Amino acid sequence: IDTYWSDHCRHTTFSTTIDTVIFEDDVLEKAFETYLETRKALGRTKPINFMDIATLAGKYLKQQGKLDKLDESEEINACTVKMKVTVNGQEEDWLLLFKNETHNHPTEIEPFGGAATCIGGAIRDPLSGRAYVYGAMRVTGAADPLTPIENTLPGKLPQKKIVTTAAAGYSSYGNQIGLATGQVDEIYHPGYAAKRMEIGAVIGAVPQKNVCRQTPAAGDVIILVGGRTGRDGCGGATGSSKSHTASSLETCGAEVQKGNAPEERKLQRLFRNPAASRMIKRCNDFGAGGVSVAIGELADGVEIDLNAVPKKYEGLDGTELAISESQERMAVLVAATNQDAFIALANEENLEATPVATVTKTPRLVMHWNGKKIVDISRAFLNSNGAEKHITITPEKPLSFAKAIPSTFAEGMMELATDLNVCSKRGLAERFDSTIGAGTVLMPFG
Repeated sequence: IDTYWSDHCRHTTFSTTIDTVIFEDDVLEKAFETYLETRKALGRTKPINFMDIATLAGKYLKQQGKLDKLDESEEINACTVKMKVTVNGQEEDWLLLFKNETHNHPTEIEPFGGAATCIGGAIRDPLSGRAYVYGAMRVTGAADPLTPIENTLPGKLPQKKIVTTAAAGYSSYGNQIGLATGQVDEIYHPGYAAKRMEIGAVIGAVPQKNVCRQTPAAGDVIILVGGRTGRDGCGGATGSSKSHTASSLETCGAEVQKGNAPEERKLQRLFRNPAASRMIKRCNDFGAGGVSVAIGELADGVEIDLNAVPKKYEGLDGTELAISESQERMAVLVAATNQDAFIALANEENLEATPVATVTKTPRLVMHWNGKKIVDISRAFLNSNGAEKHITITPEKPLSFAKAIPSTFAEGMMELATDLNVCSKRGLAERFDSTIGAGTVLMPFG
């Protein structure tokens, strides 16, 4: 329950009901009034929360008929746009998918693995939508990496260690999987001393005819395809929203998954095969929450055999098998008649594919382990996301922006030249392959 209802999986903070807003600034108050007027025009009666504020503009544009190219379905894998693409002189319907992934907390405590699974996780979302990801961008934020190690904050890794190891992790994964990373930039600001910013953004595409979304039916089979399950990643979904403390480095490292780029490359090849992708009714990746969320979200009624889940090693208990976020795995829902054919196609790519669950008529999430039923929860209870949260907020008045004006041109140029944000980042960017795939049009440095 803690994992399924985590902030990472259910956006519980964003969904907290805002009862009262007390403003200190007229501009913010006017903006909020505009939001309320737009809500009224759309006829929205749901509680006010950050999620509604963030998505209202999209709903308004849709009502105005200005989002006709937006592809919508019960599978929400990534932002998906309908496109017309000319292929060999023929116009085809395609889907273009965008996704960004932030791995601030994991990269702060385990820079290599956190940054590697940042790009790996960003790829997996469009991939679960059957798209092939062909381009990436990395934008990060750090405090001054030239800060002496002895001045490192207690309970933190040195900034130099974080920036260099994170770059190695991200580039290692991207280069191995074969993803062109055309834009690489790092922002330096004292505010990132509290927590690093690690963002990976990707773009992918797929012919629309290869995406055959269907409603799950009782008797359908859920196949776990890809990497095996280990203890790495246990607690990642719940841990990502916790405060960083002095003990986080020692106690939270195991929450960060161990990436395996070549294994995900195999998944990409499998999903590019129309024969395989067209069998998939629904698909979910294992980015957060493991089996409990990836499989638990695919249908209202699911019965899972945890003993069938392939393991990296023996000794994992039922809870670990249910919540481990080990990477490079997909939960694929297919008709029972397609089970053997899909597994055969996966095996051709040297991928393990194992039936681990079935869809049931009863709307309950059920898990079995060692002959015992260890989970049996109603879908209605799961979908409630727990007790409703309420909050009163007071947005702070924005601080005035005091811009220091240099007294002379020479002084201004010296200040600019010594600012880390204008230093050459070519050495950083060239760790990332920007031409792999032979699709790069504009080179990063001309």
